[in-house]
Amino acid sequence: MTGQAYRVVASCFEPDERHPMGQRREALQAHVAQLLREQRPDLLVLPETVVAFGLGLQDRWGAEPMNGPTVAMMAQLAVASQTSICVPIVEDDAGALYNSAIYVDRRGHVVGRYRKRVPTVGEIECGIRPGGADQQPVVLDGLRVGTAICFDENFPDLIWSWVASGIDLLVFPSYTYAGELMRGWAVNCGVPLVCAFPWESVIYDRDGAVLAIAGTETSTMRLGHHLPWIACSLNFRSRIYHLDFNQAKLKELAARYGGKVDIRLMVRDGRVMITAISDDVDINRLEREMGFVPLQKYLRDSRTRAEDGAEAH
Repeated sequence: MTGQAYRVVASCFEPDERHPMGQRREALQAHVAQLLREQRPDLLVLPETVVAFGLGLQDRWGAEPMNGPTVAMMAQLAVASQTSICVPIVEDDAGALYNSAIYVDRRGHVVGRYRKRVPTVGEIECGIRPGGADQQPVVLDGLRVGTAICFDENFPDLIWSWVASGIDLLVFPSYTYAGELMRGWAVNCGVPLVCAFPWESVIYDRDGAVLAIAGTETSTMRLGHHLPWIACSLNFRSRIYHLDFNQAKLKELAARYGGKVDIRLMVRDGRVMITAISDDVDINRLEREMGFVPLQKYLRDSRTRAEDGAEAH
């Protein structure tokens, strides 16, 4: 998935806490249908526990199975619009509850799931279990997608699991802001990040730059001048590299490719971002020709070498 822009949308949907689950789903269906008609995205990300926010013990927190009515409804819309959708729910798995993000592809098939690794103390006391440590990226359109949900942002050790697995994109359904903590996740992994939070969704580029940001607490949206979502097209013809070994090749890169690539130095982070801006430049071929080592691979190899060295002593 390197040859074209990838359209992503982060929803700012928030259910009316006075409404029962049926009305909440109807409101979500109308919101998503309008969004998909307007934006035709490749990927839509919905906020954390999208229809269940505010439900209590008497409603069992709005829990439903992975193949329950909310995911089924989103699957129908995914097929109709040829869009993949991240559908966060309170998941009921044979009586065990999880704060989950369910991924539905363009064919309406469930192709992956992420369970929140670190629920809050309040969630745990309400019966929400933590997700396993061995969760793998979800593959959508050839992209390897890593996920974090809300409170996960506070645990930087979770970043390494995605670096170790290798990812192209981070998704963050949330009920809190994706501020500097989540910007750090994007920069550390060297991949774009899409946060869906009703009050303020944000989309970061792989270098931490803000590509889009707004929510229901943004004045323009609150006044009704902007619909409750943000959207942008991500460029997967762009890569982040560590400066180690790679910076010595930048002059040669400029000589070979000239104005066909953009080079953005990120010296204070020890990195460089290289973006193909000409249609006749394939970023994968460029990487092989120049011998550039992708950031995540370099980090994995470095850790392996360090661990092997420690064991030898």
